[in-house]
Amino acid sequence: MRILYSTLGYKPAYCLGGPILSVSAVSERLVRKGHKVIVFTSTSNLDTDLNVPVNQPIDVEGVEVWYFKRYEPIKKIFPFFPYLSESVGFLYTPDIKQALNKVMPTVDLAHTQQPYIYPTYATAKSAIQNKKPLFYHQRGAFNSKRLDFRGLKKRIYIASIEKPIMHKAITLIALTEEERNDYRRLGVRTYCEIIPNGIDPTFYHAEPEYESLKKFKLSDNQKVILFLGRLHPTKGIDILFKAFLKISSFFPDAVLVLAGPDECNIEEKLKHSAKGSGLENRIIFPGMVEGRDKINLLARADMFCLPSISEGFSTAVLEAMASATPVLLSSGCHFSEVESRQAGWVVEGGIDEWARKLTVLLKESELLKKTGKNARELVRTKYSLDNTVDKLEAVYIEGVNRHNAIIKHKR
Repeated sequence: MRILYSTLGYKPAYCLGGPILSVSAVSERLVRKGHKVIVFTSTSNLDTDLNVPVNQPIDVEGVEVWYFKRYEPIKKIFPFFPYLSESVGFLYTPDIKQALNKVMPTVDLAHTQQPYIYPTYATAKSAIQNKKPLFYHQRGAFNSKRLDFRGLKKRIYIASIEKPIMHKAITLIALTEEERNDYRRLGVRTYCEIIPNGIDPTFYHAEPEYESLKKFKLSDNQKVILFLGRLHPTKGIDILFKAFLKISSFFPDAVLVLAGPDECNIEEKLKHSAKGSGLENRIIFPGMVEGRDKINLLARADMFCLPSISEGFSTAVLEAMASATPVLLSSGCHFSEVESRQAGWVVEGGIDEWARKLTVLLKESELLKKTGKNARELVRTKYSLDNTVDKLEAVYIEGVNRHNAIIKHKR
């Protein structure tokens, strides 16, 4: 099959978070299975732009990627307006239209990843106009708690732009059952399949290369609590930070690592608070961590924490689990299976509840190790990239056949 993806960004735009990892991994695996994958995306890397050729196909690990320059005139005029600076933006990429006119007629299907942005809007409209089967992925964007964040703007956009597209898609993709329910709560009844993210578990290991961890200034006897993701209020970063402040005096060997891009300019505020509490050496902000550094940091951590208000299906959680690191998650991560499989824990509540759970677990080294082994096994058996791609491939074939039957019936 010839498959066209449209997404907010593509590697190496890792500052945009999990979708960059999951979309690129799936794309490369589909290519290895003999499919042609074309990606239309922006040059965005959050607050910077990738230095890549634009408006032309580029081979990225076997995937044909077209980067289009993004324009955000309003954000440039008002760069310090929080409502705009804390958003990835609309990613207006006007040059994409001409390329779509050329490429869309040649593909078997189009799959858009993420609402609210111009590349996916333009691709969806082109697919519909060219009578190509459209697969639509929301990636957690329609969760009720996320819709409370800048809710009026989002609901207007969904009603006027996204819902008409979803109604015309052949298949909606959900990462979890909760996401399928989110579609239904919006009044969209289009056929939907659940396909969780997957990773290649062989890429991760349970023991770190300690030499590479010297830059993080972590000693062998420390208990490492790791957050890895965008530093953003919706990720619950304040909850974890304040919970650590509450328990830090009881565990002098514990350190908190808050790794990730500072999307909302909150790192300095947190650093100031850490210094005021005398914890500037025990709360570490390494910034964006990639490659071997990330792999080794995940393996070194004693636990991975994500108190997110709402997640689609976090790739970072899967990466931690594949590294034999147990996970401590909020209910907003929609991954209760970690408890039933004894691979981690779900915390209901805020700062006090997180502080209590951290207090219990920091005393249980053997429990953490055992739970980490269970986590690694869960990813290996259920959330491998091969499983994800096999199911996605089957969904594509079914959707294309159903679309063709509908077109034939209309004739």
